[in-house]
Amino acid sequence: MKPRLDSLVVLVKADDTIDATVKRMAREPVAFFGLAVVVDETNHVLGILNNGDVLRLLADGHDFTQPVKSVMIKDPIAVLAGLPPDEMISEVYRQIRARPRLTREGVAYVLGTNAQDQLTSVINFHDLVARHGRHGERVAVYGMGFIGTTLAAVLANRGYQLTGIDVAAEVVARLQRGEIHTYEPGLEDTVRACIERGTLRFAGNPGDAHQGVAIVAVGTPVDGTGKADLSALNAVLRTVAGRLKRGDLLMLRSTVPVGTTRAYVPMLEQISGLVAGEDFHVAFTPERTVEGKAMREVRELPQIVGGLTAACAQRASAFWSTVTNSVVHVDSLEAAELVKLANNSFRDLSFAFSNGLALLADRYNIDAFRLILAANEGYPRNPIPLPSPGVGGYCLTKDPFLYAAVDPDAVHAGLARAGRAANQQAANYPVEALRRYAERSGRALRGMRVLVLGIAFKGMPETNDTRGSTALDVITQLRQEGALVVGWDAVISAAELERHGVSAIEPLDAVSNVDAMMILNNHPHNVPAGLISRARAPMFVFDGWSLLDAREVEQHAHMTYATMGYMTPS
Repeated sequence: MKPRLDSLVVLVKADDTIDATVKRMAREPVAFFGLAVVVDETNHVLGILNNGDVLRLLADGHDFTQPVKSVMIKDPIAVLAGLPPDEMISEVYRQIRARPRLTREGVAYVLGTNAQDQLTSVINFHDLVARHGRHGERVAVYGMGFIGTTLAAVLANRGYQLTGIDVAAEVVARLQRGEIHTYEPGLEDTVRACIERGTLRFAGNPGDAHQGVAIVAVGTPVDGTGKADLSALNAVLRTVAGRLKRGDLLMLRSTVPVGTTRAYVPMLEQISGLVAGEDFHVAFTPERTVEGKAMREVRELPQIVGGLTAACAQRASAFWSTVTNSVVHVDSLEAAELVKLANNSFRDLSFAFSNGLALLADRYNIDAFRLILAANEGYPRNPIPLPSPGVGGYCLTKDPFLYAAVDPDAVHAGLARAGRAANQQAANYPVEALRRYAERSGRALRGMRVLVLGIAFKGMPETNDTRGSTALDVITQLRQEGALVVGWDAVISAAELERHGVSAIEPLDAVSNVDAMMILNNHPHNVPAGLISRARAPMFVFDGWSLLDAREVEQHAHMTYATMGYMTPS
């Protein structure tokens, strides 16, 4: 027998007082404690009041003799009670996205109504998601680099049966042991927990079990001319195409030149014997997380979705709605591809302006950090980013070339290449600064002992990623000039530095035995307290991220301080 509504939830009228409503919420033995539904005489839903609303009213000193209609939530989450569970969940997520004040975690109960908006049931939303919210659905993520591994961990933690696939046997073996090859806060703990729960496994191939969702996150590096190498992507898509079944969802997450996803559709159809957009779904859903915050940003950043068809976009959106509160539809596959390239190319170009400004400031021996801070002080329009000794990393050194790939002669392509050139020139600046110091000191770089601090491509947020590392390029240049280089990084282990050919020495141990020190990323722990006081003179200090006080360094006799645009006058 279907339970009576008044045994499920407290039912009140719009003119009932807040005080009377709260007392009923506290005393009546109903299944859904802490919730009152405001209805009219025919059970049409007018609004709700919950425990959280009551606490806020108490904190605000509200008059509890007022009618409940004056404070009730007039647009509660409500769905047709007869919808299939998956459709009901998707509809709830759609309503949550339309209400910025709400989050998935904050919605505990959902009202079930009929076509006339009359209350028929109350649904425990958390239980509904646990039972039907695609938990247990099989998903394959191809490519266990930084992007693929973090995504696999987040999805497995959501309850998906996740297989992380990579052709590198060593990577797979380490991951299956719960050993993470990339530094990311929270990643290792999540991977180990999901392996123990049985929601996450790693393999060199997808295996016999069918995965209804395939996400491709393999690398798409560029060669010396800026052309993308899509060989790994091509191989994976051929594998996926041979496994496609009706109803499957394929999403590309690898960064690609505009038009790439659509260009692969004929091959997918030919190998699978199915029709894309009808028999299976294709979407491009770019990754936009930052290293050091990826575990959080996968869940929090808006997910861009572009589909081959409207149905493809809807299917992909339903998937991502189980992960993030915000899904942004764009008009096409190409639009989604271009969003990612636009984000990273714009960032690279904005940094290029700052670095170009620093190179101009160098002509007048002006500290570019102080110059830009002065320009930004109290000025609300277009704040200028701070400069850096180059812009590294896997994405910003690559994506501007993919952005330029469609039409290399177009204006946007020229801007992207110009930005890359400016940032590369800034990456060469530390060696040029040391060369100038050596010349004016009557020394040669050959035989000079140099300590490089900060080897990862960036310091904050923390990462151990050395792809596109300015520091490694600087070390290579210095060694070619005959300098003797040692290094340190607060995040990268000594063993890993040695694998990169860098002799690892603690900064406080090394600084008294070197002629120059170069700070090349902005992790504060790379510059421990007392570092300058232990340095021997004469000493050249290149502070690429303005972590030190120039005046304090220059107070020490025979110490030369340099940063982007400035060097202690001779």
